[in-house]
Amino acid sequence: YVQQDQRAAQSDPALLNPQEWKRSGDRRQCKWCAKYKPDRCHHCRICRTCILKMDHHCPWINNCVGFYNRKFFIQLLGYVYVSLGIVFFGTIPELVRRCSAFSSPDGVGMWFIISTVIVFMMFCLSVLLLCTLTQFIKFHVKLVLDNYTTIENLEREEDAKSKFDIGRRRNLEQVFGENRWLWGLPLHTQASRPVGDGVRWRVHYTRVVDEDEEVPAD
Repeated sequence: YVQQDQRAAQSDPALLNPQEWKRSGDRRQCKWCAKYKPDRCHHCRICRTCILKMDHHCPWINNCVGFYNRKFFIQLLGYVYVSLGIVFFGTIPELVRRCSAFSSPDGVGMWFIISTVIVFMMFCLSVLLLCTLTQFIKFHVKLVLDNYTTIENLEREEDAKSKFDIGRRRNLEQVFGENRWLWGLPLHTQASRPVGDGVRWRVHYTRVVDEDEEVPAD
C-alpha cells in the first residue's frame, strides 16, 4: 500500500484506533514487508506486498482485489454478466431460425450445419456461465452490503455481523464512492472513488448496559 506506507508506519496505532491486534496484544506487523499492517490489510505472497482491505487474489485479472480496485472487480462481474445476457438472448431467435431451416425441403449445406453447431455451443456456454456467475455475483454483492471481505468471511463465525458494518448505504460508498450515479463509472474521480483511505475504519459497536440488553453507543 505505497500511498499509505509513510503515514501508517509513523502513526501511533492508538490514534488509528485499530480493531485487529495480535494475540499477544501487540499491533499487527507484516513479517515480509516489515511494516505496520492496518486493519483489514493482508500480505499477498503472489503480489509480494501488503494489500489494503484485501479481498482475495484473482488469477483472472492477475492482481489482488483490495480497497482501491474492489469497485472495478464488481463492475467487471457486472459487465461480463450483461455481455453473457446479450449472447443468451441474441442467440435464441437465431437458433429458432436455424432449426426451422432444417425442415426446409431445400435442405441445408455443410457450412450451415457447422455454424449451427457453433451457435448452439455458444448458447449452452452462455447458459452455463450465467448460472455460475449469478451465484458468484450474489456472493460478492452480499459481502459488500455486509462490509465483509472474502478473507473475513472465511474467518467469521456463523451469522456474525461485521464490526465494520456501518449500514448498507455507507458500506456501498466505501467501495463505489459517494455519488450513486457514478457507481457504474469504471474509473476513480473525486466523487466516485472509495470513501476512506483504507487504513482507518469506522466501526459499529455497542456498549453493554446489563447482561441481557445492549443498545447502540452514542
